[in-house]
Amino acid sequence: MSTTKIISEVKKIPHTVSDVYGFFSDFRKIAKLFELAANNPQIQEQIEAQAKKKVNFKEYVEHWEATENNCTFVIKGFGEAGLEFVEKEENKVLKMTGYGRSPFEFYIWIQLVEKDAYDTRIRLTVHAELNAMMKMMLKKKLEKGIDQLAEGLTQIPYNMLQSIE
Repeated sequence: MSTTKIISEVKKIPHTVSDVYGFFSDFRKIAKLFELAANNPQIQEQIEAQAKKKVNFKEYVEHWEATENNCTFVIKGFGEAGLEFVEKEENKVLKMTGYGRSPFEFYIWIQLVEKDAYDTRIRLTVHAELNAMMKMMLKKKLEKGIDQLAEGLTQIPYNMLQSIE
């Protein structure tokens, strides 16, 4: 096994760093977003209008359960997964690792930099312990996926989500 490191491109989020950090630092807020979007067509429409594209939360993730510092969920076509915070530095970095069942050990870092009041930069880093075969099969998919995820995170209407509890 060796550590594979994958780093996303740096992306710009047009929201305050405190709004972005406030949302990501509590898994219950993310769970509530999934629940609200999946069950309320009006909220779904608002999120899609802000994101400027169709977003179908039920298509990818279901059975999300969360506390402030960990969560479990089912990814369709993959199975059960979970995340747990191992470090939080307010408005700067969030570090997570797998929680519950996971086919391999990994860490995800969300790094935030405030360039201006409504200009937060985000970069995702994944450290995954993969054997040679898994690395060969997954590295390109992980690279593409981490960049797509980073891009998707720029589309979230963070300022709309501050009242989610």
